[in-house]
Amino acid sequence: MATLLEPHGLTTGQFSILHHITRPAIGGGSRVSEIAAAVEVEQPAVTKALAKFQNLGLVEIVSHKSDKRAKVVSATPAAGALLGRIYQDIGPDLQKVFGSIDEAELEAFAKTLKQLGQWLDANRLG
Repeated sequence: MATLLEPHGLTTGQFSILHHITRPAIGGGSRVSEIAAAVEVEQPAVTKALAKFQNLGLVEIVSHKSDKRAKVVSATPAAGALLGRIYQDIGPDLQKVFGSIDEAELEAFAKTLKQLGQWLDANRLG
């Protein structure tokens, strides 16, 4: 994955952070601490990645309405566009991996992954 992300200037950790921020369920933004917990990365690393993303116009960072010490991060349309380009680039590699698997099996696998993701989101440790 690192090799596929390199042309886009992202590490796998940065990709995970950006992917999380652009999830539809996140919509209104997340605190830095919430992002760190969700992607299981230390908060200083998230802060560093967010500074890079902000400089690239991928995120907006504002003070929390009720807690001015906390920052709320939201993805910009540019973040979604970048992820779209990344997904297009990795598509052929995914086709190599999953191309020989029956479509019904892939749909069942995707459904299971979605359920697993929902369970993990609801039952985070820490």
